[in-house]
Amino acid sequence: MIETGIYHYFEDVNWGLLRLWNGRKGLDVLDAGCGVATTSQYIERLGNRVVGVDSSSEAVVTARQRISRVLQNDVEDFDAIAREIGGLRFDVIIFADMLEHLAWPASVLKHYVSFLKDGGSIIVSLPNVGLWSVRLSHLLGRFEYEETGVLDRTHLRFFTRSSGIRMLADAGFEVTRRTYNPGLMRPFVPLAKKLLGANAGGEPDPSALLQSPAYKLYLKTIYPIERVVARLWPGMLAFQMIFEAKRR
Repeated sequence: MIETGIYHYFEDVNWGLLRLWNGRKGLDVLDAGCGVATTSQYIERLGNRVVGVDSSSEAVVTARQRISRVLQNDVEDFDAIAREIGGLRFDVIIFADMLEHLAWPASVLKHYVSFLKDGGSIIVSLPNVGLWSVRLSHLLGRFEYEETGVLDRTHLRFFTRSSGIRMLADAGFEVTRRTYNPGLMRPFVPLAKKLLGANAGGEPDPSALLQSPAYKLYLKTIYPIERVVARLWPGMLAFQMIFEAKRR
């Protein structure tokens, strides 16, 4: 792997998380590591009050166009976040595909407990290192970081379904609900991003893939079939594992 400072981020909607959300309204929500709020914008549109937190100045500019309040802070700068939100507490805190980027994710979750209302919950989405394509690569003696996916080169931690649940337990949480995003087609996403992830000028466009007719056709035709098949063995066929958990 050649390390560079260049990292082409592409937008992605966490449809499994939205499925788990199930239309809830009127809640105070904190999206920790919100990125460009590609997913949490749908939660706000339902009538929830969303506060996003992200350290990227570029992401924050876009996120502020999608959700009502975004704080530009490191998600691990707990004191700064506490000062920003004051006495505000949240019904749900979302950690969508960000804990794997942290050295000590369980410790981070413990700090965020103080931002939860009594009876509040967290929703955690984690990439599944047990995905079939990763297992196959390991069987062939190959472990290479990639530009996207489970082995994204910015990931510091890797989780299976059981180790994800154990990490939540170590942080003092008990899983109450779970779902997943299927991963049968996920290994082909890097190719799709190369083919469809650029604007008319040929420059990388974070939203180009989501807006492409091919992706919209995939959501209508292939994605529902993927979900049914992945349900047979999520530990092998799920790309992302999504948990809702409450304090024990």
